[in-house]
Amino acid sequence: MPHLQFETTADPTDDERRAFLEATTELYADHMDTGTGHVAVTLRVLDPFEFSLGRLDPGEPALMLNADIRAGRTFDQKRGFVLAAFDAASDHLGVPAPNAYAVVTEHVGEEFHEHDRVLSGWDASEATEGAD
Repeated sequence: MPHLQFETTADPTDDERRAFLEATTELYADHMDTGTGHVAVTLRVLDPFEFSLGRLDPGEPALMLNADIRAGRTFDQKRGFVLAAFDAASDHLGVPAPNAYAVVTEHVGEEFHEHDRVLSGWDASEATEGAD
């Protein structure tokens, strides 16, 4: 179960938040060749002075992505998703893409637990079979 944790200083409406969560869930599934049923996405909205990204002036809208994912994806899959997520943040939250930063951390499948199962390692068969 990937966990995509976004923090932003933007002030989106509920509809914008919902659209962003839906978009990033789908983008993750598309780029990572998997289903959506096990994808967890969180969005925390912070006061502009609770977040600092060194290259930005204080108060500029910003976004941080911490992506905990299963190991096995290519660099291009990870980079493609990150850039698409930055574009989604621009489209849905009003954060310019250059004001975003991401850290991708990979884990073995057995580090992801659901109530009734532990995920296996990711492999390319999920592209056709999914992992819901």
